[in-house]
Amino acid sequence: MHKHILTHGPSQCPLLREGSSGGYVKKLQGMLLAAGFNPGKIDGVFGPLTRAAVLAFQKSKGLVQDGIVGKMTWTALGVNCEAPPPVNPCPTLQQGSTGPAVINLQGILKTKGFYAGNIDGIFGPITSAAVVAFQKCMGLVQDGIVGRKTWTALGVNCS
Repeated sequence: MHKHILTHGPSQCPLLREGSSGGYVKKLQGMLLAAGFNPGKIDGVFGPLTRAAVLAFQKSKGLVQDGIVGKMTWTALGVNCEAPPPVNPCPTLQQGSTGPAVINLQGILKTKGFYAGNIDGIFGPITSAAVVAFQKCMGLVQDGIVGRKTWTALGVNCS
């Protein structure tokens, strides 16, 4: 009846109950198992065995035994429900950095005509030179480090 409630609140502590499925159920099952409660197969499906494990865990922690995994149960399992998930659209990058953010950076620099190397997710000397050239063109500090000001100049919304 109130399905929209599930979308509110911190995303790392979603409301789970029998019938739920997905990555968070898998995480829950793994944590229950680590705490000594057998949720059955770690398959991402919240079935009767997982519900029984949740009930036993809730009982052991003196929580309301409703079989529903909410903030109190997640917290008892050791999850910090207050911290926002770390999603930073503008991570600080410099020579030696690797990963998806570097691929994004290289793609933007290539589109703007500053980068001619491979888009490989490796921040090497060629990427560094492209960053410095872009920073010089934009009147920024030419340090080869991609921080908030450089991301913003590249047209990325950092908020």
